[in-house]
Amino acid sequence: MRYLLFFALLFALHTAGAAERLRACGGDGNWPPMSYVKVPGAAVEGLSAEVLRNIFADPKIELRPWARCLFEVQAREGFDIVMSVFKNPEREKMYLFSRSYHSLSPSYLYLAKRFPQAPLQALSDLEKYKVCSLHGSSTFYTKLPASAIESGATSYISLMRKIERGHCDIVVDMQEVLLGFARLSLLPIDMSTYKIVSLPQTEKYPLHFGVSKDHPQAAQIIEQLDKGLAELQRSGKLTSIINKYQ
Repeated sequence: MRYLLFFALLFALHTAGAAERLRACGGDGNWPPMSYVKVPGAAVEGLSAEVLRNIFADPKIELRPWARCLFEVQAREGFDIVMSVFKNPEREKMYLFSRSYHSLSPSYLYLAKRFPQAPLQALSDLEKYKVCSLHGSSTFYTKLPASAIESGATSYISLMRKIERGHCDIVVDMQEVLLGFARLSLLPIDMSTYKIVSLPQTEKYPLHFGVSKDHPQAAQIIEQLDKGLAELQRSGKLTSIINKYQ
């Protein structure tokens, strides 16, 4: 009987520990260098994933459709943390954010045969073109209303098809991400066929980890994230991780 009680206690402790394992998600269309998988079923790699693993013991990290990842964290449906997220007024109503750990550069992609010269001289020039973005992505930096951007594509493969078929003139995203796709060969981005150019009159935007305001441990998770990020920055480890993925 004593042994049964002992093993029951061990099982209870193991179950409690497993329940406390934090779960984080990113977009399943890959978002290099922040989070990606090179082959289906492989462990999630990338800057955000590595930072998280340096703060928490064995977090469970998965890639989900981006809009679903945001929803599942906000609604507490299986995930505690959303990785690589920008702040915007709408999101600030639903999430608490960690301190920033990296920043990315707004850019746009276009077909070289469609535009021999870069089509944008000013940010307002976007109004002249059919602009597309990934479903669920934040495009506040374009200054366009959401209704002016076609965002039905749920993957970057779909976005590429849209621009190839003329459904989009321009795809807006982050320069580091688009170049990451090309560098890792995760998308067929031939740099002689496509051009990736910085979006005029924009600046780098900081990335954060986000936790739903409805999460019962939201404040504690954000506090642990901030302490961990501060220590990584103090030790120089954060710079090393960033340099590894550039």
